[in-house]
Amino acid sequence: MNKTFKYSLIALSINSVISGVAFAEEADSKAESEKKSDFETIVITGSSSSRTQIESAMAVTSVDSEMIKDFQPSSESEVFRMIPGIQVSGTAGPGGNSNIAVRGLPVATGGSPFVQIQEDGLPTVLFGDIQFGNNDYWTRFDSSVERVEGVRGGTAGTFASQAPGAIINYISNYGMIEGGHVKLTKGVGYDETKVDFRYGGFASDSVNYHVGGYYKVGKGPLDAGYVVSDSMQIKANLTKFLADDTSYIRFLVKMADTQEPNYTGSPALAKAKKNSDGSYSITGIKQYPGFDGRDASNYSINNQNFLVLNREGGLERVGLSGISTKAFSIGNELHYVFDDELILDNKMRWTDMSGSFNSSFLGMSPVGDLNLVYANGPMQGDAYDKDYYDGNVNVNTNISDIGSFVNDLTLSKELYIDGNTITVRGGFFYMNQRIEQDWHPNRAYKELGGDNPAMLDLFDDQGNQLTADGIAGYNDAWGAPVAREVDLDYTNTAPYLSVDLDTDLFTVDASVRRDTVDASGWAVGSSGDVIDVTVTGEDVTIPGIIPDGEAENLDYSVSYNSWTVGGLYKFTDDTSFFIRGSRGGRFNADRQTMSGKINADGSLTQAGRTAAVDLVNQYEIGVKNRGEVAGGDGYYTFELTLLQGDFTQSAFEPTSTPSCPSGGCVLDSEYESQGAEVLGSLRWGGLNLIANATITDAQARAAGDSSWSEAWEIPNLTYTMSANYDFNDEWIAGINMTGQTETYARGSLDKYEGSTTWGASVRYAPTENLEFSVTGYNIFNEFAVRSPGQVINVDEASQRATLLVNPVLGRTITASVKVSFE
Repeated sequence: MNKTFKYSLIALSINSVISGVAFAEEADSKAESEKKSDFETIVITGSSSSRTQIESAMAVTSVDSEMIKDFQPSSESEVFRMIPGIQVSGTAGPGGNSNIAVRGLPVATGGSPFVQIQEDGLPTVLFGDIQFGNNDYWTRFDSSVERVEGVRGGTAGTFASQAPGAIINYISNYGMIEGGHVKLTKGVGYDETKVDFRYGGFASDSVNYHVGGYYKVGKGPLDAGYVVSDSMQIKANLTKFLADDTSYIRFLVKMADTQEPNYTGSPALAKAKKNSDGSYSITGIKQYPGFDGRDASNYSINNQNFLVLNREGGLERVGLSGISTKAFSIGNELHYVFDDELILDNKMRWTDMSGSFNSSFLGMSPVGDLNLVYANGPMQGDAYDKDYYDGNVNVNTNISDIGSFVNDLTLSKELYIDGNTITVRGGFFYMNQRIEQDWHPNRAYKELGGDNPAMLDLFDDQGNQLTADGIAGYNDAWGAPVAREVDLDYTNTAPYLSVDLDTDLFTVDASVRRDTVDASGWAVGSSGDVIDVTVTGEDVTIPGIIPDGEAENLDYSVSYNSWTVGGLYKFTDDTSFFIRGSRGGRFNADRQTMSGKINADGSLTQAGRTAAVDLVNQYEIGVKNRGEVAGGDGYYTFELTLLQGDFTQSAFEPTSTPSCPSGGCVLDSEYESQGAEVLGSLRWGGLNLIANATITDAQARAAGDSSWSEAWEIPNLTYTMSANYDFNDEWIAGINMTGQTETYARGSLDKYEGSTTWGASVRYAPTENLEFSVTGYNIFNEFAVRSPGQVINVDEASQRATLLVNPVLGRTITASVKVSFE
């Protein structure tokens, strides 16, 4: 950690604590009703007892549906930027496929290896980084959700499996308050329509219910030329309270059928200053001529479907539909309080789930001496005369089964000794996760453009055509192992135990978890034998490969322990301090397959056992404070967490990425990070403000190296803010912003400048049950890059650079009307 960063962090910490305590000392005692704040929310995620946030010895954030509505996230993953410690670009689009990092722990390959996404306390998928099945594909924030809780570090690793970094839990509205709404939202200047709805209440004195969901359709803000969003989700629950009015049984059901785009970037121009180590500092990023990534993408009517080669050697046509999911789940919760106050909690869910990943990844390659001709579109048959073409893959992954069964059973008992409370909680977690997929990565040639780019055909020097409708090879883009078919089964069992002591002055807790993961099934890649494929209507033969190699069979089991110890000191009713140390593990699941780490008998090699589990060490200390402002007319909350963590990871990357350009790389690295998480809120008159910041100094080095370098894709500072002002009963206006400082690119450590984007909203309610609203995202239309990209070319004389980046959406306006009812 450099000295400036270190001293700034210490100064911030001391100043924040002193200011917070001073506010609390100035505040008069206030009635319980005046203390309503985020800190009064009962934490149910990663917690052994029913404590509020200010009484919980861990870093936890609760974001309710109103806060999310005010923040106006542009994608599912951008919701997570409201939780300090979660580091995600939010630029991949509404379909998902984001790389979700936490607390400076970078994502070595893809997905969310240290973050578990839950719905009502159970994981949607067991592993956050399933290849072409990341956990953010399967969850959607809609009107059925009451709030999102985020627990970072600590108990995340002992109260959940595969979550040493964080748990993000979508908690449903259970109908505890009668009422609902229907909301219609339209894109202004682009084709997108969404209908949200919810209703809940009491069917009787002991039964309450809730149903909610949405339907969305359109071509999207980056006009694809055809419908790319076509999604629906309905979630419902019914709760029956038993005779003691505390015990209950709850039934939950979910149906989802979603199709959303996956944005893979755009070209850009910038200024590039070369550093002494050969890397570049990238500033002044702006749009590329003919392709402005703020309002265009490589989705195209000329590339909305393509042929894939199936296992039998036949051709099939698939739609380029982005990320699609189908899910049907049935769940049950039982909370039962026995006569001696022994409490049983059991959560169960069965899920039938499948989907597909159909995407045209964006690339940027110089044309050079290639002979390229437009294969379709208005210029079909003409020579392609641009400087660059898009040579990245068209990939189809059929996710035929990613269903699961999960059950989490706990027994807890509170013991009272000398006025103190000891809570003992024991549990057993079981989850079976299926992963059945077949991959089809095609080599492709495409026009580089943002307005319905065409496919390109390639010819050799003799004039022989080498492609069919722009496809140069079937299943062979990333080598023989990636023309694969997998049928995998993972079963995770985990007993766990926690002990919690609560006194008038402090709390102390400790918990431990023993995970065992059994792996079975098989994976098959290609033998490498090339098949000549004749395409009907094309006078050309295209090479292809199929998964016809020798099967890799899995038959192994891995066990590991996770633990955490923490404590909280109650300085006053409005100020608490906590400290915690923890070690959590995550199992390296399907990313072990086809990597040379599995023996012929299905067991792991020694290298495979070393890489099977990533263990994350974390240490944190924090303060939580609340108080009145302006003589009691308002109140604030403040939370600061200082943290340090490290882990070692061995990952296999089969596809082409900046850190593995040709695919098939084993990436062994060590990581360490330190920093702070800050969260604050202010309610004062009509003003409602919430803001957070994540400060990080993260470093990485390849295994065996002696020197550390900056970790990639982890900004030193990430921040968000949302503020709304109620002028009267009719008018509400709001602004929000999210941004970050510079970020280092994976593989090259080129440094990309930071950015900030702003949003705004206006709501008008002429009557109590009717509301009109207009919201704007990125209202200043910044060309903001949150995820560093790739330097394609630099003119050293002028320092002018051509880049491939992932910008946020440009200025996007929506208009809504909402009818509420009781």
